Amino acid sequence: MRNISYILVQLLVLASCLQPSGNKDADTVVNGNQSVTISTDTAKLARLINISIFKPDSARFMYSFFDNSGQNQRISVPGPSDSYVEAILYFDSASFAQLNEKYLMGDYPIQQSAKQDFNFDWLDTEVKNELLNSDTNYHGHPDLFFGGNNKIWLLNNKLLLSRSTN
Repeated sequence: MRNISYILVQLLVLASCLQPSGNKDADTVVNGNQSVTISTDTAKLARLINISIFKPDSARFMYSFFDNSGQNQRISVPGPSDSYVEAILYFDSASFAQLNEKYLMGDYPIQQSAKQDFNFDWLDTEVKNELLNSDTNYHGHPDLFFGGNNKIWLLNNKLLLSRSTN
């Protein structure tokens, strides 16, 4: 599935180079029954995850939607649609300290995620390096505040979030 995401991100980059976008906060590429949106619009992100408890100062995310409803001619057998969210949420230091404290106080089972699961293709080099150099003993946190079956990885005043509906 990561290969499909990578290809779709590459298509998005190519499409954004070829056509001027009317919306500088988001770009969407549609290919058959798949659509991929990369955006910095926190209002759009708020429709995908709950950011009301800990509202980020800014964010960047990729939302992938696979419409398997059968409305598309390429789908011969309808089935459930799938969606994926990959996001980086940036916080001021006081908000991040409060968020981190709440996670540390939370009683939850230890999440067993690998940092490679959060090495999203569209992240900039600086964030990728911070992720890859993060504590090898850390295995992420389950989502307590963003409303869903999300996985998160805490970095310095930011967090990476991953969610899949399938």
